[in-house]
Amino acid sequence: MPLIVGLVLLLVIAAVVVLLTRDDAPPKSTRADGATKTSDVVSPTVPSFRFTDSSRELVRTSPQRIGRRHRQASVAAASAAQQVLTDLYAEGFLDPANREAGRYADAFGGFARGARDRAVTRVGLLTAGARAGDRFERIEPRSARLATRILLDREGAPVLLVSTVRFSALASGSETVLLRSTGQYFFERAGSTWKIVSFQVVRNDTPREPK
Repeated sequence: MPLIVGLVLLLVIAAVVVLLTRDDAPPKSTRADGATKTSDVVSPTVPSFRFTDSSRELVRTSPQRIGRRHRQASVAAASAAQQVLTDLYAEGFLDPANREAGRYADAFGGFARGARDRAVTRVGLLTAGARAGDRFERIEPRSARLATRILLDREGAPVLLVSTVRFSALASGSETVLLRSTGQYFFERAGSTWKIVSFQVVRNDTPREPK
């Protein structure tokens, strides 16, 4: 158990360091494997949202060679985590229907049950907020970066993912605010997919003078 705890801490620290060394350039799309991502949010009313940078790193717990099957499973796991987080930030900040209603149930579809129960009580932390429809007419993404570290078991199979996200968006309306969110999301396998089982998010929103 101490070994696992230590590895988890290393996963978080390393992912945070990777993201903190990058600037806030305008977003461009990349996939978890480094290739260009072509899919955007489908609804024309939702601003296009893609992760600017997306990286992954395998963390071994044994010197055993990682076979092709486990390596492919790790790539699939990282891709699944990226999709969950894409949905979370798109639904939680950029979808005007959710914002105007002040309800974000669609944002939490990738959370395991316990984590989802916790998430719905922290709407102001994980989304634009219950009053966002009154405050903002538009929210446009500025930057979104993702670093995922994948903990492997002794056989080389992925058992835990830690994804660190840095996200910012400019919200304008009755007030103008640069929304900033930095979060760590822990994923475990749930059946054939991966779900968020725990999270730690910090918001650092900054008021801006309207142009």
